[in-house]
Parts: sequence; C-alpha cells; structure tokens
Amino acid sequence: MKTTQKWNVRDVITTVLLTVLLIVIQLIVNMVCMANDFVSMVLSVGFTMFLCAPVYFLMVSRVHKRFVTLVYMTILGLVFLIMGNWYLLPYYIIVGIICEAILWRDGWESKKKMTAAWSVASLLYNGVNLLPIWFFWDTYEAFALSSGMEQSYIDSFVHYYTSAGWLAFIILFTMLGGFLGSLVGGKLVNKHFKKAGVL
Repeated sequence: MKTTQKWNVRDVITTVLLTVLLIVIQLIVNMVCMANDFVSMVLSVGFTMFLCAPVYFLMVSRVHKRFVTLVYMTILGLVFLIMGNWYLLPYYIIVGIICEAILWRDGWESKKKMTAAWSVASLLYNGVNLLPIWFFWDTYEAFALSSGMEQSYIDSFVHYYTSAGWLAFIILFTMLGGFLGSLVGGKLVNKHFKKAGVL
C-alpha cells in the first residue's frame, strides 16, 4: 500500500480519537484494579497493555504514517501533566521517540515491528510507577495524599516497587501482557479490521 507521509485531517482525527480510547481503557483498568492493592500494583499495567494493544495496532495501521506513536505518547503525557505528574510528559515523549525509531522504516507495514514497538512501550510504561520512587517521591506522595489515597495504599506501592523480586515480576508480566496483546492485535488487523474495511 503506497502512502504519503503528509498528514491530513482524517489522520489527525483518527489518531486523537483512538488515543482517547486508549487512555479511557487505561483509566478504566486502573479504577477497576484499585479494589485490590496486589492487582493494582502488580498486574494492572500488564492488563492495560494487553487490552490496549489491539487499539494501538488499529491506530498505527489505520493512519499509516510516522509519528502516530509519538503523538499518542505525548497526549498521554499531557494527561498526566494535567493530573499533576509533570515529569511524565517528557518521559512519555522519550518513549514515543524510541517507539518511532523502531517503526521508522515502514513499521506500520510490519506486524513484527509494531509488536516490538508495543512490547518496548509496555516495558517503559512502568516508568509511571518507577519514576516517582526513584526521582520524584515528594511530588508523588503529595499528589497521592491530596487525591485521597490511603497511607496503606502508598505503603503497598513502595513495597512492590522497591522489592527486586516483585519489580522483576512486574516488568516481565507487563512485557508479556504487551506482547500477547500485540499477537491479538496483529490477528485482528489481518482477519477483521481489513475485512470490515476499517483499513
């Protein structure tokens, strides 16, 4: 499929709408998982990356241009900025640039490259939990308390993300979730989205 790298209005609208859908999925998963500290701290990011992968594949395949992932990550960072976590904006811009580097040579044509990009994004998404502990604890703690989080929740957060064993499990589980979600996304793109005329 031949394409131009010049964006049009439809590309912008598609990217923004599917980015909003991705963010809504992430927020819903976070809210549902908040009911249990273990699920919230250890499993939620993996669930998120699994469920978001098909939408990401649809977005990249549909727009068929460079910088789709960068736009998505930038908007995601802006959402965190609005929520008070300013440091996540530059972080997610960097994540977007890394993913764009993986996809640079017609990556939207290759399911393998999209899988690699989303798996890396899944790995680096853990920065949302690691950066506060490593560099911005005072900012995060103030935000958490002002948001109504209980001290026990914050203590659990520290426990899971400062334990080497738990941290390794979280990272591996998150990457696995992103990878498996990519496999599902690739099959949906080939078997359903194309047949339905979405692509």
